[in-house]
Amino acid sequence: MKILIFATTFGADLLSFTHYAEQQEGVEIKISLTNSDLFKKEGINEILPINSELVERDWKQNLGKINGFNPDITIMDNKIPLRKTSPKALILWHGYGWKGPNDEEEFKWLHRNVQLSWGDMKTPNPDIKWQCFGPIDFEHRSTISGFHTENCVQLGSASQDYLRNPIDKERLQKYYPFDVVNKKTVLLAPTWHYGEVFAHWGNDEEIFNRLINFLEEHNANLILRLHDSFRFEKKYLKFLDELQEKHPNILLKFKDQNPDNFLDMQVSDVLVTNFSSIANLYYATGRPTIHIYPVKSEDEAFMQRRHTIFGSVTKKIESVKFIWKYSPEENGGLLSRSADEMMEQISFALKNPECCKEQAQSYLDKHMLGADGKNCERIFSEVSKLVKKL
Repeated sequence: MKILIFATTFGADLLSFTHYAEQQEGVEIKISLTNSDLFKKEGINEILPINSELVERDWKQNLGKINGFNPDITIMDNKIPLRKTSPKALILWHGYGWKGPNDEEEFKWLHRNVQLSWGDMKTPNPDIKWQCFGPIDFEHRSTISGFHTENCVQLGSASQDYLRNPIDKERLQKYYPFDVVNKKTVLLAPTWHYGEVFAHWGNDEEIFNRLINFLEEHNANLILRLHDSFRFEKKYLKFLDELQEKHPNILLKFKDQNPDNFLDMQVSDVLVTNFSSIANLYYATGRPTIHIYPVKSEDEAFMQRRHTIFGSVTKKIESVKFIWKYSPEENGGLLSRSADEMMEQISFALKNPECCKEQAQSYLDKHMLGADGKNCERIFSEVSKLVKKL
């Protein structure tokens, strides 16, 4: 079986599934991605090594196949090749989060691109399937997003299979500039759609400085993992760089510069996020997650940032309820509605590492097939089933 991994970002589920699939008999894999040299520098290459060929993607490969390689199936996240690259295909979506609506209108270009390559997914299609993280995701994709039920399969999240098994921090120490063995580490990983992380609670710069001083008092490190750097204004980037220079317990990362987040999730003791989909993966570790309520009130208008082919745009949303698939109260950890509450919860979580374990597992059972360690097996079985129909 020949598999083409066609990645927007080669990480998370695509990377974990590739690592699993490489260990199966009779499988040949090639990975099409951009900035392959950047990925090769990441520590994940030593912790979960990938032996398959990484092929730097150019505009020609967006149109068709890799020269000399005829895959049976293409596996992708949220980017669809401009032409059909193999007889069969599987979409491993790039995250399961709260933001929406992910309806047919939002996905109209995705539907169009899939139809041009593997055919319509609004009707039964034997050539392409859409991976769902669990029953609620299945219901949403088939009734709201417009994908026919026969094209949707519940497979879970591949990376959760590996996240549920902790890695000795001594193995991870060399990838971090501060002590991760003897000190606690907090991972702050916000989504970018709400603008500045803490602006809805007051002055973003002031709250960041409060948080950093608070963590220093608790003898804790901070990994600040943000989305692509080009999504932020230069003034804000300068402020973040100055924070890192001033405080030795901070490590600043951007997705377009450090694409892998697996080691950050493994090394951290607590996750803080304003409902980025990283939270759903992190639940598999059983460690505490603190969710920042991302707006002042669900009934107040706010300015949402989105990224398009023309750059970042800001759009007024009358109520945040219009862009949530389900309530933020539906989560696997703690919920902060103020900066003071967030600080209190971080302190509590650092002292009580098991505090969210039961709630996280309850969320996983309801939404993500329990993170039972069999997701890669399910995905590989579905891939094999598709290819056998050739």
